[in-house]
Amino acid sequence: MKNFLFAALLMSGAMMARGQVTAPTTSYLIKAGKFFDSETGVFKTHMVILVKDKKIEAVRTEQELSEADRAGRQVVDLSAYTVLPGLIDCHTHLLYREELHPGNRVESMDMIKELTTEGDAYRAIYGTARARAYLDAGITSVEDLGNSGQYGDVALRRAIEEGLVPGPRMRCAGRGLSSEGGQLPGLIYKHRDLVADEYRVVKGAEDGVQAVRENVTQGADVIKIYANNTPNNTMLSVEEIKAIVGEAHRYGLRVTAHATDNRAVYNAVIGGVDGIEHGYSVDDTTFQLMARKGVIFVPTDGDSLIFTKYAQLANPDDKTAIPRVMGFRRYLGLRLRAALRAGVTVAAGSDDYVDVKLPFAALSKHTIIGYVESGVPVAKALQFATVNASRQLNWAGEVGVLKQGYFADILAVDGDLDTDIHAIMNVHFVMKGGEIVVQ
Repeated sequence: MKNFLFAALLMSGAMMARGQVTAPTTSYLIKAGKFFDSETGVFKTHMVILVKDKKIEAVRTEQELSEADRAGRQVVDLSAYTVLPGLIDCHTHLLYREELHPGNRVESMDMIKELTTEGDAYRAIYGTARARAYLDAGITSVEDLGNSGQYGDVALRRAIEEGLVPGPRMRCAGRGLSSEGGQLPGLIYKHRDLVADEYRVVKGAEDGVQAVRENVTQGADVIKIYANNTPNNTMLSVEEIKAIVGEAHRYGLRVTAHATDNRAVYNAVIGGVDGIEHGYSVDDTTFQLMARKGVIFVPTDGDSLIFTKYAQLANPDDKTAIPRVMGFRRYLGLRLRAALRAGVTVAAGSDDYVDVKLPFAALSKHTIIGYVESGVPVAKALQFATVNASRQLNWAGEVGVLKQGYFADILAVDGDLDTDIHAIMNVHFVMKGGEIVVQ
């Protein structure tokens, strides 16, 4: 009996090797109500998407469909909805959460708590729950930029890729490269080594090269640097940034920089980075430099709802808190429009880590709503979160567009998305890599 089973297994393997036994394929014909062409920024009608296995086989008008196109395909009728590429968030922290404490003057309180009282096991479970929520919301790709302990993000990405847990495609930074102190202000010198659990402190240009190699070895596929260490006051030098960028580019990795003020943004751009995160205060001349060098801008702004909730939670007894934060919100809109006037490419990123008492992944979408509140047309804001974001993630040609040869990452939301950006919150269908996640 054992010999028979062994022979049967060998025969089966031989037949598979000769192509006589093949795995079943899954093919779909997806009818779209409105179809968002992210390359042109145009909403089209009467479009059909043909999916085979993980990829988009073709995108055609209904009139162009042949009988061969229809044969053997499962029909998914989304004609009541707007269909668009799966959304991309270029700035996430899936394994990190910060709560708002009224009157808190220790800005690093929650990060220290995570490192010392919660630990990697809890963060992994928390990150897994958030990853599932992102995918269910139609966010099919993310760039996770640190604050995940010592490579917890890389472990989560592996679990998703192996099918152990559901979640979006992930680009992972591992530990962010920073100057002394990371983002742990108030940490006394005796406990400075705690920073290494969350950041890779760079001690000169040569050490910056070594830091890149450490992250590459551990599986990072993007390098994040802290051009400045807000709320700490140390900064990487231009020489250190150039060394880091040179080494990362040698491995084909992009470098994106946390940079909150103009000096930090300018230093990072001169140092050769590929992306700027936050950029809360940037001069017009620096934006022009970014445009000339092709540096992508990821403004992590949020919308009026997020700012209002933040003010209410952080300062519940302060009646001036909401007007103050909304004044800052209006300023952020002015600087975003200045970036666009300068010709800077903008990609969507939420920096979603503060708990504002909304469902997981909601803040990410409210960031896109915020761009529209800042005066960006709906179609352009959606491009920030699709085709532009694919460039920031170094996945251009693979995600962010509904087109032949791209991964079948597909989202359907309410049908009036072209006129009301809030429709993006109402998800009716999600597909990632040809697999239906939400229907």
